[in-house]
Amino acid sequence: MEHKRILELALEALEKRKTQVEAEVKALRAEMRGSGKATSTRKAGPTASASGRRRAKTPAERKAQSKRMKAYWAAKKAAAAAAKAKKPAQSGPKGRSKRAE
Repeated sequence: MEHKRILELALEALEKRKTQVEAEVKALRAEMRGSGKATSTRKAGPTASASGRRRAKTPAERKAQSKRMKAYWAAKKAAAAAAKAKKPAQSGPKGRSKRAE
């Protein structure tokens, strides 16, 4: 008898999940058609939109990113200059002899 009750509970849970999945499928199909009637059961993230494009950045966000990238490239340029300064200067091509022409 207990085994039968477990199966009944599992079946109820599966049917509930099936209803949820069907609702999601319906919402997605409506969204693909461009219908604004159906509401999705999933919430869109802050960067997602209906067209699949990223959310436009605010001027403050663009300015902050600009500052970060300028600092990043300045540090990268300084590191490259430091690495170049450590490298000994070569006086000429090594292993080649001059030919008289």
